[in-house]
Amino acid sequence: MTGPDGIICLPFTPNGEILLIRQFRPSLERETLEIPAGSIDRGEMPAEAAPREILEETGYRCAILLPLGAGRLYLNRCTQAEHLFLGLDAEPIANTHPENGITTVIMPRDTFRQMVLRDEVEQTAIMSIFGLVSAKLGIDLMRDPIDEIRRQVLAGMAKE
Repeated sequence: MTGPDGIICLPFTPNGEILLIRQFRPSLERETLEIPAGSIDRGEMPAEAAPREILEETGYRCAILLPLGAGRLYLNRCTQAEHLFLGLDAEPIANTHPENGITTVIMPRDTFRQMVLRDEVEQTAIMSIFGLVSAKLGIDLMRDPIDEIRRQVLAGMAKE
């Protein structure tokens, strides 16, 4: 399969809740719970696509958006790369709404953690982002206080 590269973003609210989306997936014949993701438009950079997709799918904008790297989800099937991002301080933007068919879900991290423990998280890219943030920054996105996460992310960005 071929297609444009994409972005996948894991946004957090200022209070440390995870910003998710719920949408119907025809291939699965049911609704799924996911993080914002989408294709990079022709001529667009990943860092431009990430905030656009978050806004289009949630109606929120992240004050901090950290690129984590890129990779391919299916090396044996797909040519496109997925660019992964961590977003912090996601706030709703006035007079914006998610795309038709998408509902924004704000979830406490402990509730999300319980979903992980029950194998209820289907979008594997979510766990890739948790792993990248842990490996690259030493941050535990499920347990560290959001103020500490923000501090470490900003310190990491300042080094670059």
